[in-house]
This record gives sequence, C-alpha cells and structure tokens, in this order.
Amino acid sequence: MNLFIVSDIHGMYKQFEEIIKYWDRESLLVILGDMIDRGEYSYEVVQRIMELQKQYPDKVVVMKGNHEDMLMYYVDGHMKDPTPFLVNGGLEMLRSFIKDLDEEAVEQNAVILKTQFAAEIEFLRNARHYYQYGSLLITHAGFDSLLEDWQETSPQDFLWIRNHYKEENKTGLINIFGHTPVRNMHEIDDIWISPGGKYIGIDGGCAYGGQLNALFISEQGEIIDMFVVCSDRKMESKE
Repeated sequence: MNLFIVSDIHGMYKQFEEIIKYWDRESLLVILGDMIDRGEYSYEVVQRIMELQKQYPDKVVVMKGNHEDMLMYYVDGHMKDPTPFLVNGGLEMLRSFIKDLDEEAVEQNAVILKTQFAAEIEFLRNARHYYQYGSLLITHAGFDSLLEDWQETSPQDFLWIRNHYKEENKTGLINIFGHTPVRNMHEIDDIWISPGGKYIGIDGGCAYGGQLNALFISEQGEIIDMFVVCSDRKMESKE
C-alpha cells in the first residue's frame, strides 16, 4: 500500500485541509506528529484528525510529536515551570481549546484540558512513537542512529532527537521524519532527501511562514509524488 505522510501541522488548519485534498483514501494517511501549538487552530486540527481516523479506521495512522509530549507533561502536572511549553506555542493551543481563556490560571487550564477535553487528550496521548511499514521507518524526530538496534531508541529520542540524519542509517529502512525544519538541511522548505535516499525530512516549517509538505510514497520507498501548501504567515524562525 502507498502512504501519504504529513508532518508538523502545528495548528495550521487551513493548510491541512488543503493538503489532504490530495490524499486518495486508498493509501494510508500518516500524521507525523506536532499537530498542535503555534498556529491558531490546534483544536480544529485535532478534531479533524480524530474525525478522519473514525471515518477511515484502517487508513489513518497518528503519531506523537514533541509538542504532544510537552502537552502531556503539562496536563499531568509534571511541569514545575510551564513557561517553555507556553512560549513554544502552548499558549496558542490553549486559546484554541479554551474559550474565554484566563492566561494567568496556568494550573486551572491544565485541569480544564484534562477534564473537558479528555477525549482529545487521550487521543494525543495514545499516538504512536514510531511506525514501521514495509521498507519505511516513520518517526517524528528520528531515531538514535548510533545504536546497533534502532528499536532500542528511547521514547524521548523518537520525539525529540536532533541531527540523527547526519550519521549513517544502518537500519536497512528509509527513515521519514519531521521535527527539524528542512530549511536547516538545504535552505529551502521543500522535502529534503539525503544522498543515497535513506533519510527523508518533510517538515516545511508551515507555522513559521514556510509550507506544509506531504510525501506520497510506496511501502517499498519509491517516491510517487510530493505536495505543497504554502503558509500565509511571515517567516519568524527556523527552529
């Protein structure tokens, strides 16, 4: 089966709706994490993905990103200082979920998310850390490429690791990942393919004024097509 892979939507609902028009419903739709934060419509993005998974239960695979990971720490009360979460897009996410948000009520807002939005929180909590399909190893951030066995990668590294693509891919699989904007790899926002094709980065930095990329690829690793929806935001950052 072919796969249609999208990553790092970051609350950019309009762009997500545009890009899934290219998904043919006969292939697997793989959401590669970081659905929330930064953009204005995290709630709408999550609702739409939940709706798609309910409508096509065997055709939609949802993976967790580091921003979903931060959200879990926040709602579970494990953050001594929620500032890093809030300044990295968490505040925009809260505004999307909670109407009439009291931005100062940090602990109360976590409780509201966990109680009033329990279904959405559990949906994000239960997302996959990685997905192996055919010749493809699909991860949000990557894997520990220095390990002999990639499956020994820690759950945190699947979500947070950087620069793994600079090392040899010894897995025998093609690693498709988001998390690190491709502009850091080849100074443009188009999908990046490493020499030899063993790594493919797809995060186009949509929330930073770049673009939302989608990769259409066979389970054997043959790239069938690539799709792009441009952002309507100004470029703010590369990270």
